[in-house]
This record gives sequence, C-alpha cells and structure tokens, in this order.
Amino acid sequence: MKTILSTDELIEHLEHKGIKFNIDTKEEASDFLQYNNYYFKLAAYRNLYPKISQGDSKGKYQNLEFAYLRELSVIDMYIRYKIMNMCLDIEHAIKVKLVTSVTDNQQEDGYDIVRQFLAKEDRKFHILNSIRRHSSGEYCRNLISKYYPYFPIWVLVELITFGDLLHICHFYEEEYQRSIIPDNKLMNTIRDLRNASAHSNCLLNQLNQRMDNNKQPDSRIIRFVERLDVAGDASRRNNLTKNSSYDIVTLLYVYDSLMPDVSKRKKFNELKNFTDNRVLEHKEYFEKNNSIKSVYDFLYKIIDKLSSQY
Repeated sequence: MKTILSTDELIEHLEHKGIKFNIDTKEEASDFLQYNNYYFKLAAYRNLYPKISQGDSKGKYQNLEFAYLRELSVIDMYIRYKIMNMCLDIEHAIKVKLVTSVTDNQQEDGYDIVRQFLAKEDRKFHILNSIRRHSSGEYCRNLISKYYPYFPIWVLVELITFGDLLHICHFYEEEYQRSIIPDNKLMNTIRDLRNASAHSNCLLNQLNQRMDNNKQPDSRIIRFVERLDVAGDASRRNNLTKNSSYDIVTLLYVYDSLMPDVSKRKKFNELKNFTDNRVLEHKEYFEKNNSIKSVYDFLYKIIDKLSSQY
C-alpha cells in the first residue's frame, strides 16, 4: 500500500522521476496541484513520454517538464467538455427520432412499446428500479409520480440512462423494422465516451494505447475517413487502431450521421477553432513528441475537412 504524500513531497517525487521545473517553478506546480488538479490525474499523462533506457538516469523521464503535463490536463479538460456536449446533442437527437417514429407509427400508441420493452427487458436492465431511485429528485419526481409504472415513450426517454435509451431503440427497431440509430457497436463507443467525460476520466493519457489484437476498426469508420480523403493509408491504419483517436473519429462519424446540418456546421466550426487556437497555445511543448503530434495532425485534418463541408 502506497503512503499518502504531501504536495511538497509529490513535487519531490516528480523531480526524482526526472520531471523538470524549468517552465513552471516548483511553487507554481504546488499551487496547481492544490487548487486546479490532483497528482494522480496529472501524473497519468506521463505515459505519453519515453524514459531514459540506460546510464545513471535510467528509468527517469526524458525531457519532460511539469508544464507539459499541466497543459495536457487543461486541454484534456476542454476536450471532455466538448465531447460531453456532442454526446448530449446525439442523445437528444436520438430521443427526438425515436419519439417521432413512434408518434408516426399507426401500430403504436406510445405506451405499448414501453409495456413490451419493460415486460421483456426490465429483469435484465432493472430500469424501473433505476427510475424509482430518482423519485425523490427535484427534476424527475413529478413525472415519476404521475406515470409510474405506465410510462408513454415521450416520458420514459426523460427518465432513463443513455445506455437504456440505446436498449429501447434497439428493441423498437427489431419490433417494427424502423431505423433509429447506427448499430449498438458504434453507439456503445459514444456511451463510453459520454460516461468517461461525465466522470472526468483522463482521455489524452491513452493516446498511444492500441486496440486489442482481436479487435479491428469498424469498416464504416474506415470508409468515413477514406471519403474525407485527408490521410494516407499508413496514417489511417496507424491512428484508427489507437483507441482514443478511433473513439473520437467514431464520435465525429455518428454526429455527422445523426445531426442536422445547422448543428454540424456550428459544432465542427467550434472544433476547428479549438484545434486551431487553444490546442496550439503552447505547441512548443509538444514539438518533440511525435506520438502526440501524429494524433493531433490526423484528427485536425478530419475536423478541418468536416468544418469545410457545412
């Protein structure tokens, strides 16, 4: 079991690992750790930097400044906000599409699909139990007390998780042969990104992590990047087998597939502005880190092309 360390002791530990304080002083680093971030999250970004392999400094990080870690943590925070916002847009679009489809379906009254779904799936997903747990919450209790347990679809979608929304969409699609969402494989990626962003999990520290050998990029994502015609075969293969870049491209693909043009124009231009400006505010920090630069270049080209299309 590791011993808890004070902030000053953590600074000493970082210095012992080879992390330098030539840009941010130790005092500035201490303030940042006390008031803006905590050690465990900040230290996660060390994975993006190599260690010295031989000599007296073997095992220490090579040319790594504390300021680089701080900047990555700040960029990561902004990316999580942007991803969360895009996922909420997607969730809302799915709800609208599902409710509209049910409303236009002459075989449906809006209640029957919910009854069928809960009768078949509630034992597996425990949706009613989850709804009951929110019955005392300020924002849901009136809806729950008024309709429980006989919800129409337009009420149920306001009370369930994103994961359960995907489940009922899949159920409805199978029941009536009407398409609502891309298949669960892609939407599960959106759900995972949404959850990671909502829980403030680090995203950028996984930039170099590759897919398991038994997994392959979805062919629709490969074709999406091919159609954009912004990356060569080697770059496409290299980046789409990295979990982080693959997940972000999947988010862009789903957003492009589900959202109206006005939303895509606004969002893709926002992302273009972000990658053009805030991400590059301290680009000199990452000039010698090819793994970070290659992912940035790949995603930038995709975002740039998407922003030019709307």
